[in-house]
Amino acid sequence: MKRLAILPFILLLTGCPGMENRAPTPRSVFINGDIICFSVDKKDVLNYYRIESNQGGPYKTTSYKDDLNLSYPDSCIKPELNRGYSYHLTYDLNGEHYSDSFFLDNDGNH
Repeated sequence: MKRLAILPFILLLTGCPGMENRAPTPRSVFINGDIICFSVDKKDVLNYYRIESNQGGPYKTTSYKDDLNLSYPDSCIKPELNRGYSYHLTYDLNGEHYSDSFFLDNDGNH
């Protein structure tokens, strides 16, 4: 019985498995017309990005690039975005994972 009582304390000390793969932190990207900039700070380094869209049903990846080492202005991209759909971005700046979402209406507004 004493062994069972000590089990919760052992679990508290070891932590939860999988904590090193946390969800991305929300962080806005800069959108100007059809250009997306993941950062406008020349010190930031973009390592990867993924763009997903709900066009045609559930979210699907529309653009993905990894093994990047880009700083502003090279960290700005001009993806093909269709109007009337929602988009979700995940990206890595300086080793930190971020995400942002937006809707592009039929007039091209975000």
